[in-house]
This record gives sequence, structure tokens and C-alpha cells, in this order.
Amino acid sequence: MMKKFPIQWHNCQKIVLRSALLLVAFGLPVSSVAQTSIFSIQNSPSPNPVGNTLNAVAAVSASDAWAVGYKNDNNLNDSRTLTMHWDGTNWTVIPSPNPGSTPACRNSNTGNVLTAVAAVASDDVWAVGFSFTCSTDLVPMAMHWDGAMWNVVPTPALRTNDNSAFNGIAAFASDNIYAVGYQPAANGAVLTLIEHWDGNSWKVVASPNANNTGNVLFAISGTSPTDIWAVGDKVAPNVAVKTLTLHFDGTAWKVVPSPNPVLTGFLTANELLSVQAVSANDVTAVGRVRDGNALDTVTLVEHWNGTQWKVIPSPNQGQAVGDFNSLQSVAAISGTDLYAVGFFATAATNGQQETLVEHFDGHTWTIIPSPTKALAQQLNGAFALPDTGNVWGVGAFAQNGTDPETGFLIIPRTLVLFTPIG
Repeated sequence: MMKKFPIQWHNCQKIVLRSALLLVAFGLPVSSVAQTSIFSIQNSPSPNPVGNTLNAVAAVSASDAWAVGYKNDNNLNDSRTLTMHWDGTNWTVIPSPNPGSTPACRNSNTGNVLTAVAAVASDDVWAVGFSFTCSTDLVPMAMHWDGAMWNVVPTPALRTNDNSAFNGIAAFASDNIYAVGYQPAANGAVLTLIEHWDGNSWKVVASPNANNTGNVLFAISGTSPTDIWAVGDKVAPNVAVKTLTLHFDGTAWKVVPSPNPVLTGFLTANELLSVQAVSANDVTAVGRVRDGNALDTVTLVEHWNGTQWKVIPSPNQGQAVGDFNSLQSVAAISGTDLYAVGFFATAATNGQQETLVEHFDGHTWTIIPSPTKALAQQLNGAFALPDTGNVWGVGAFAQNGTDPETGFLIIPRTLVLFTPIG
């Protein structure tokens, strides 16, 4: 049986709910996509014959980048960590440990998944995610690259009554790194999880929760150690899933109100999956909105202007019932040059997932062309190299397409998009 994890957790495996667009309700424009793209597909290895997926990417320079994810098909059982390095010419698989794989579990289910990566220097890179063994639930996992090899770094023991995991990471210095995710409470509720690396060890940091039932952080970004944002969602019985934003001012984390475009309807969800801070008054978060009344899903972009969060119009592909759009990650070259990546599935694609790339020019978000490699593909992570035009988007593609019941890619292979002129 496949290991369980909170339904609102999306950074590793995306459960695709087919849906139509909220064009009337949100006034979201649909952009036509031209035939050419500033992005090209970089060749990337797929070492596991049954499946390979990339979840995140980060770079030190144009010739020193890392992409991380996991090796396996459409479930987490028996998954193994996947780390790949870019040297300016080629992507190469680098061996990485799997703490969830133990001799005692040789004939039972185990798992190891990397969800996020951050680079301080060529010999100082962190990747986080989760692992589990045949006798444990999901537990947070942190790995460090020292320039020669990856090593698992211990993280504090949490409650063992339910799952916990890291979904995002931000690095400010070799001794100042934050990882975020979720953890269980004594009563079985889901609580925010924030941990800090001080150069010697990981420690749990006190973090607030918006309710006493369900709180998950998916991503983190900051302009400095005293100006950090974490985003996710909050869940409570019989009400819509709502956005969750936390801010750190150097002293304490606080919940900051954020808008929710739809608040009624069974299975309605407002989710923020990624965040990018450019300055104290310029922060962008992206995700998706699923309307439980209309049963449709559209992209969600919210912006912090220094005073409050506001919904910003963002485009979607397709106009037919059953179409689906989601933004999984956002990256910034500057405040007037941002890229968000994700995937969509429309009636025109027969429900097959296609890459979705959107660009912000300082005024408007528009869909820009992105290349395809197979019958189906998705983008899960993005990174823009500061002071350059280099932008990467990573995910997976599948020659066999999308499973119509689960929305998972069938036998996925790694996918890397790159542009030097972002």
C-alpha cells in the first residue's frame, strides 16, 4: 500500500483535478501561444527505467546548477532521491543517499523524495524533502553537498503520530538556512514546520498556525534574514481551503492575512505553492484556485506591496469545461521580469498535461511559449540566476501520457527547460 500524506501536499506528486476556467468570476485573460519559444530543452538523464521526476532547481552560476527530485513511477513507494548537476555543458546524475532505505525494509515499502534545493556556493548546497521506512511515517530529510559528495544531515525528531516533511528551503548564508513544511500535532492536526540551520545543527523554530486543524507550508523566500516569507494553505472541516502566508522580521514569525478568491463550495481550495521575494514591498506568490461550485481550477498570483497581499490577474490555457491550470513555482530576474511555471490540461490536449510558462513584465502576466517533448509533460520548479537572464524550469515528461484517473505522468522522464535571455 502506498504511504499516506496530507492531501494538501503537492510539491512532489501533483494530483490533477480536471477543471474548467473561472474566466467570468476572475476576469482572467487567456493568452494565445505563439510557435516559437525563448526556452529550449536541455538534455537530461533519467537513470531509472520506471520513472524520474525533478521537483526543484537552483544555481550558483551559469555553469553550476543543481536539480533534485526522485526516481520512481507514480507512487512514492520504493522511491529514491535524484540529484543532477549542470556544469555548463551537461546534466549529470550525482549519487545521493536514501535514508529511508534500510535492510529491515528490504521487502517492504520505503521512500526518499527531494522537494527543494538551495545553493550557497559550489561546495555548499542543500536539498530537502522527506523519507520513510516500513516502520515509520514520512519524516523530514535534509542533505548537504560539500563539493565532493551528498551527506544526510540529521534533523530534530518530531512527533511520530503522523507524517511530516520539508517542502521548501531558502539559504542566506552557510550558517543561516531555513526549511519549511508541515508536522503533526498531539491531537492529529497538521501544523506548520520551520527549521533553521545555524552552521552546526538543524533546530525547530517556533512558527504560528492560522487554525488548529491543518496548516502546511510549501515554499519560502526572503530578501534578507530579517525579511522572509513562507506560503502554503490552511485546512479546516467543511470550509474552503484558504491561502496561508507567514512573515519573519528577524525576531518572530507571524501570520499575515492573504486573499482567497473563492470561499464557497465543496472541495474549494485556494493554494499558494511558491513565493519569490524581490524587495520588502515586492513579493509574489503563485499557485491555483479550485472552485468547488464550478469544479474548475485556474492559476493564482498574489502580490505583496509592503502593506497587503492582493490577487493579480493571471492567464490560463483553454476555455472548455474540464480544463486545468496550475502554477507550481515562481522565479525573478527583477521585480519587472518574473517567470512562473506549471502545467495545464485542456479539452484541446485531450486531458494530457502540457508545460505552462507565464511571464510578468512589470505590468501584466502573459503566457509565453514553452517547448514540448512528448505526449505529456509538467514543470514543477523554476530558478532565475541573479544578475543574468538565465532561467531554468524543471519537471518531467511522459511518452505514454497522463494517467486519466490519477493525473500522474506515466513512466516520467526528467525535463529541463532553459533560457539565457529571460
